[in-house]
Amino acid sequence: MMFSLFTASFDLMGSFVFALSGALVGVRRKMDIFGVLVLAIVTAFGGGSLRSILMGDLPIPFLKDIRYIIACIIATVIVFVFREQFKKLKKPIAFFDALGLGFFLSLGMTISLQHGFSWWASVILGTITASFGGVIRDIFSAQIPLIFQKEAYASICIMGGLFYLLLQSLSISGELVNIATMLFVFVLRVAAIKYHWSLPK
Repeated sequence: MMFSLFTASFDLMGSFVFALSGALVGVRRKMDIFGVLVLAIVTAFGGGSLRSILMGDLPIPFLKDIRYIIACIIATVIVFVFREQFKKLKKPIAFFDALGLGFFLSLGMTISLQHGFSWWASVILGTITASFGGVIRDIFSAQIPLIFQKEAYASICIMGGLFYLLLQSLSISGELVNIATMLFVFVLRVAAIKYHWSLPK
């Protein structure tokens, strides 16, 4: 029961962080507040929704709990009201995107394994959970999705999934596995941005 509560809290925090990322893109693209909210929602729920559809886990989780929509609305209002302050920060979109990537990779792995999927399928589903919201966000804002560019993005999710499995094999508690994996993915993504790590093309 405690772990389920932790997982739900992790999911809500990840949704809020990814919603911030989507809302920031909307503001940067000079969308109105409705457009900003739409980008916040698709960024927060795109990956998890696709994972749920592929797993047959319906209805999609965010449609069963209004707190997820509230989190997106709050993120949208925060970004819209304080957009000038966010513009002064160095790469705020990349920061929140990296943080959300870590949250949702860990969450996708946890849910997939709980539903009895194999380790390799769980890595795939975890990667989809973490990255597909960003794909929809970028398409909606007329940009080439990062996952289709040479940037280290999906590859970091895959490494994060393998890291998750390694920690789990050491019989570490589920909460620590999730937190450690989230931090691992976040640090790798930030490092990839800072040092311009990329895949060959």
